[in-house]
Amino acid sequence: MTPYWQRLGFPFEKLVPSYATAIGNSSDRPAALAKLMGIILNDGVLKPEVCFEELSFARNTPYHTVIQPTLQTGQRVMHPAVAQAIRSLLAGVVQEGTARRLAGVFRGPDGKQIVAGGKTGSGDNRVKAFGPHRIMISSTPVNRTATFVFFLGDRYYGVLTAAVLGKEAENYSFTSALPVAILKLLAPALCNRISSTVIIIS
Repeated sequence: MTPYWQRLGFPFEKLVPSYATAIGNSSDRPAALAKLMGIILNDGVLKPEVCFEELSFARNTPYHTVIQPTLQTGQRVMHPAVAQAIRSLLAGVVQEGTARRLAGVFRGPDGKQIVAGGKTGSGDNRVKAFGPHRIMISSTPVNRTATFVFFLGDRYYGVLTAAVLGKEAENYSFTSALPVAILKLLAPALCNRISSTVIIIS
């Protein structure tokens, strides 16, 4: 099972088979979540990560050098039907789920709605000690996190995470509504960047 999840972006050497893992409490890193969203958006194909399109040095001189990445083919790690089903479920989170404040927010240059989807997640992580009869005798905050992994149309995806580490986490009560609200604030700038080739709702 672990090799399969690693192909989908799971960043650790071992995967603990537990209920916590089954419901997503697996301490995935934001980069791993973004990688998984990219796979889903590409119909199950893991494409190589490219951090730049071109680097140009000393233009208009005899030392002009251009560096371009080598294009590599992707690797299928998920059945297309599975990726499409997940994408539909993620769109439902925006249309009528925990990220519904984003419903209808993203629109293309023609005014048509851009399909947006994602998954929210919040964590109030504590070390708890229990006495006899399961009476909690202490609760020490470790961190508080809130994450929204998302896609916008057929080209853009990413992860927004808010985190407070250590004892200070006890002073905060935010949930995944926070990164969703931030993404909504960024919507005008993001809509300007999204091309007219995105998937639209007719």
